[in-house]
Amino acid sequence: MNMSKLSNSHMLNLITRLLILLAIAKSISLGIWWFLPSDGVELYIEENYNPKYQRVDFSNMLESNATAKNASGSNAAAYSDNVSITNMILKGLYGKDSSGFAIVSLKSSPETTSIVPVGDNFSGYVLKMILGSGVIFTKNNQEYVLEIDNATLSPKLASAVTNFQEPVGVSRTDIKFYSENPKQIWKDIAISEVKDGNEIKGFKVNKIDEKSKMSELGLQKDDVIVEVNNTRLKSYKDALNVYKNIDKITTIQIVVIRNNIEMELVYEIH
Repeated sequence: MNMSKLSNSHMLNLITRLLILLAIAKSISLGIWWFLPSDGVELYIEENYNPKYQRVDFSNMLESNATAKNASGSNAAAYSDNVSITNMILKGLYGKDSSGFAIVSLKSSPETTSIVPVGDNFSGYVLKMILGSGVIFTKNNQEYVLEIDNATLSPKLASAVTNFQEPVGVSRTDIKFYSENPKQIWKDIAISEVKDGNEIKGFKVNKIDEKSKMSELGLQKDDVIVEVNNTRLKSYKDALNVYKNIDKITTIQIVVIRNNIEMELVYEIH
């Protein structure tokens, strides 16, 4: 009799503890449910994220895209082959000779642009070559020159042509010299802001010592520096951020506007 009472008492204690644990778990879950937002959780993305600059060999990129030529050509095939070259607008180009692409639209729909790599078809015309300020298309064994349309471009840029300079080798010793002697930078080069209203569009090179290392880099007087390593220069802070990390990078890409033409200067640090 006593053993039966003891067993029942033990069982009752066990059940009581389980009920208490369940009650605690239920209370915690209700508390969490109460404080969670009813419309879910949204991912916050920092808008000022700056992607790491990586230099791409454009010629290799074109070669790798050759296998996708049919796919890219299907976009151009959407246009009628009866279009005249005079009905086409060249809005921009990238590259030179047989490497690069053109940005083209039709006068009937100027806002609809197509990127046409060299060798691809646009409205029955095959892009053959990139020139200094235009391109050559071919059709039925005839060549047609299409000049860039300056009227569609910003007056401050006057042309969307991008020229290239072969990569220039830069000694890390020279970079270290300037980092340890920052005053020497402003002796070798003088820059000032270029503004559109209150917004900084870049920095103009007002003076450069032709015998300095700065001059050896390829910068010239009156160049307007607008971009460094994928970062548009809209403030002195943007420029300083590049300078602070200069000891950690191996390539510097600078985009300048020279004689109303956008150019890319590439420096390989060794």
